[in-house]
Amino acid sequence: MRMRATAFGLVVCLAAFAPGCKSRPPETPAVVEAPSGSPPRVDPVLDGWAALMSGFRAGPDSGRALEACPAWESFRESMDEHWAAFEKVILRPMSRWSEEELADVRRRTRTLLYPFGGPDFATAFTLFPEAETVVLMGLEPVGDFPDLEAKTDEAAGLFFRDFEDLLADFLKRGYFITKHMNEVYTGGRVSGSLPAVLFFIKRTGGSIVAVSRLSPDGAGGWRETPYADLKKRPKRPYGVRIDYLREGESRARSVTYLSCDLGDKAFGPGSPVRRLLKECDDVSTFIKSASYLLHYGEFSEIRNLVLGRSLAVLEDDTGVPFRFFREGGWAVTLYGAYAKPVADFKGVDQPALHEAYEDPLSNVRPLPFHFGYRWATRVDNLLLMRRGRPPSKTGETGP
Repeated sequence: MRMRATAFGLVVCLAAFAPGCKSRPPETPAVVEAPSGSPPRVDPVLDGWAALMSGFRAGPDSGRALEACPAWESFRESMDEHWAAFEKVILRPMSRWSEEELADVRRRTRTLLYPFGGPDFATAFTLFPEAETVVLMGLEPVGDFPDLEAKTDEAAGLFFRDFEDLLADFLKRGYFITKHMNEVYTGGRVSGSLPAVLFFIKRTGGSIVAVSRLSPDGAGGWRETPYADLKKRPKRPYGVRIDYLREGESRARSVTYLSCDLGDKAFGPGSPVRRLLKECDDVSTFIKSASYLLHYGEFSEIRNLVLGRSLAVLEDDTGVPFRFFREGGWAVTLYGAYAKPVADFKGVDQPALHEAYEDPLSNVRPLPFHFGYRWATRVDNLLLMRRGRPPSKTGETGP
């Protein structure tokens, strides 16, 4: 069973926009099924709100009051500048590289898993633009659409300041800093990852069809309900699903963000997230800036699932240690250059990977873009592993 990329339904939101700088996001919506056989439609209110949150002017079906707010205008100008630089330096070279180096993997990938990626849909989409489903995973909360109508103009300005700080951090380095994210979320003005995921979907050209809440159903599966603001933060795991359309396409795709702990204690046999990931078909995995967690024994369960279920794994050296692929008979292609991990991380140097990068027979290829922990020195690496045998039907493998 593969995760469905089609929309479950169209979301009709009862939303209003107040005068001045205050604006109201969607309230509890009702789900209305699209007529059988008809293509999914963009929800004008959801998409308009996502546009405003992305620094774009909203369409005629959405309120425009927020566009008159000086704080929003400053946010829009700043995000246009940051995004233009990020697109020029990273996304465009990354896209061209992906077309050349990942063509065969992209054709086979229906579902992209991005553990420890947080809300970084931009990189996932740029590398795997054909994927029908992207599953983002991180510890950070999901959060809500921000309700700016209930806030003063000053509070709305503080929200956009915090949201800009969160995004600018990523657009400068190509990854989120967990400490900085937690500081922003603790402040409460940006409550979680949902606004950032919407930002990246809109900035990469998507239009929003529906937003749904995801929660375990108590029987090992997942319950999907129409979007509603959270009265309190649920206990992990839980998530959100966003169905969206690309320009010129008639079939909706989906991106799921799961707030979850991938450590062995939480990701053991029978865990809801583990069951969800096992239902995915035609899976490839992408990992970067993952704090080397997959090097440690307490993350063996997610590591084994990645090794057992993936058609291909694209990662930097912070992902699954190189030795697992070498011992497992994967075909490996190396890109960029390998250097010892930055000083923040101890005991995760990989001598075998050093040797592979120094071996002339490895035919190391150039990497024409930069991201990751060495963003300042620009010593970057990527490893592409193509498996040598079909993925495990059970999703289990060992070292």
